[in-house]
Amino acid sequence: MNQQPGKLGIREYVSIAILMVGSKATEDTPTVLFINVQNAAWMIPVLSAGIFFIPLLLLLKTISLYQGKNLFFVIQKLLGKYIGFIVCLVIFIITLVGISLDSRLYTNIIRAFYFRTTPILVLYALLMAVCAYGAKKGIQHIGSVAYLLIIYAITGLFFALGLSTQASNVNAILPIWGPGKIEILKKSSQSLSLFTDFFLLTMLIPYLSSSKDFRKGTWIAYIYVSIQISVATLFFICMLDQSLGGVGYPFHTAVRYISLGSYIPNIEILFFIVWIVSAFIRFTAFLYINALMFGHLFKIKDFEFLIPSLAAIYLLIGNIPESQIDVGLKLEHMVQAVVGPLFAAISLILWLSALLKGEFKHEKDKNNM
Repeated sequence: MNQQPGKLGIREYVSIAILMVGSKATEDTPTVLFINVQNAAWMIPVLSAGIFFIPLLLLLKTISLYQGKNLFFVIQKLLGKYIGFIVCLVIFIITLVGISLDSRLYTNIIRAFYFRTTPILVLYALLMAVCAYGAKKGIQHIGSVAYLLIIYAITGLFFALGLSTQASNVNAILPIWGPGKIEILKKSSQSLSLFTDFFLLTMLIPYLSSSKDFRKGTWIAYIYVSIQISVATLFFICMLDQSLGGVGYPFHTAVRYISLGSYIPNIEILFFIVWIVSAFIRFTAFLYINALMFGHLFKIKDFEFLIPSLAAIYLLIGNIPESQIDVGLKLEHMVQAVVGPLFAAISLILWLSALLKGEFKHEKDKNNM
């Protein structure tokens, strides 16, 4: 593959996207989906992906009019300097709060299952310090590490899911439609936040070797992660059945009960190593994108210097809630309920603005010349 120096190739970009979005299968997402629609929870990721497909398609078509430009440039170009700035600022703030709460969730997982005597603040500070160090290295280094790790992350997840079949019951997915088709469709439309990370990934367009690689890589990752989250949720339903609704982190619960026979009874540490490195890559990429947003908003060229400060803000916001319930069931889910429809609406508004301004017609005329 011919890749420009200092640019992300399609392999690195797809690896980052899968680690950022696909990791939802290993946190509390399957539990939340199960609480919503019981044993039909495995359908939600695929149906939500189908619904979010239209806004994402329109967003990519709109951004393709401005070759090599990121999301914030396109927003300010189409909505004007002042309205565009406000919209970009709202996206930045929501992203900042959402990532802060999400990173706190990961810290809770680490403490609950692996380092029970270590203070939350210490674990959280270490997570942010490692992510800040990685983000300072640049998106190219993040992409390279993600590409090296992706095969182990995918293999580890499906290996764990395969071993979980030792204690699974396929009948747990019956009745197949759970609470009913209407309820499933309703909850699917309310779960668009599963895929809103793809909205944020458009900030990386200038760092890819070509816009074509970005579009192709986005659809590859989009299809894959929707299947991965769906399959993982299905396996957790079969393994845990009705108890899934009371298990905060089903992946980590599952790996504690699987084994490779009597000689290797406890293998969760192997999955933990791959999972924690994947988490580092995920939040390192988020931190870099957030710094990039702030730099674009306030015309700061060397935005990399903002990364340690943003990591400190993550730490401060994430430490505001005093318990896991506050993080997992209240604040984080409130943000997720808003961010999906909001990002979908922004995508539609940008497409309509470009259409009304004749941008698509101009592009078509330019290509015909």
